[in-house]
Amino acid sequence: MPHFKVMLSGRGIDLLFDGTPVVGFFTTRLVRADDLMTAERQAKDLVLSDWQPGGSYAAINRGSIPSLTVEDSFPVGFVTGTFARKPSGYTFYSHED
Repeated sequence: MPHFKVMLSGRGIDLLFDGTPVVGFFTTRLVRADDLMTAERQAKDLVLSDWQPGGSYAAINRGSIPSLTVEDSFPVGFVTGTFARKPSGYTFYSHED
């Protein structure tokens, strides 16, 4: 089964991060799927699980569950997909222009 890297952006959140209000984020997920469309859906589901009730950010988010956009997605090789560090964090931003 192929591996894919999916880069996402999220908007619509409202939380304090290190004392600064943030409204969005960028994140990347590495997933295994039969095709690119399935990989993008899996990556979105992984991210949304952090923001839905019971997730890591659900209690502190004063906004909505984020609206996700796929910024980029592409297949990666077996070695990268199997042995590379699995991305899981978020890069937050504080305002939209």
